[in-house]
Amino acid sequence: MALYTPLLVILAAVPMLCGQVRPDGPFGPRVVDPSAHAAWYRATRIAGAGFLIGGAVWFAAAMLLPPLFDSTQQAQETVAFIGATAVSAAIFVSMALVESGKA
Repeated sequence: MALYTPLLVILAAVPMLCGQVRPDGPFGPRVVDPSAHAAWYRATRIAGAGFLIGGAVWFAAAMLLPPLFDSTQQAQETVAFIGATAVSAAIFVSMALVESGKA
């Protein structure tokens, strides 16, 4: 079972969560207005937290679930579905928090 993808999601989330990603870097949209940088960093930290949680759920599923299935294909499909759902939920929740201004 490949554990690389959830680990990459977790590794990508750490610099986002720690505020180490620049607004004009490879993550996220470019920020033209300098006054919007604070909001960009806040949104990036929220997204980083979501990706960290989603990646951790995906990693846990990849570690714990495969012995419960009869075939490798069933295990891989289920873990991939759980991973995609966890990361999608993280994106949705982080976007909702940023848009609502509650975070």
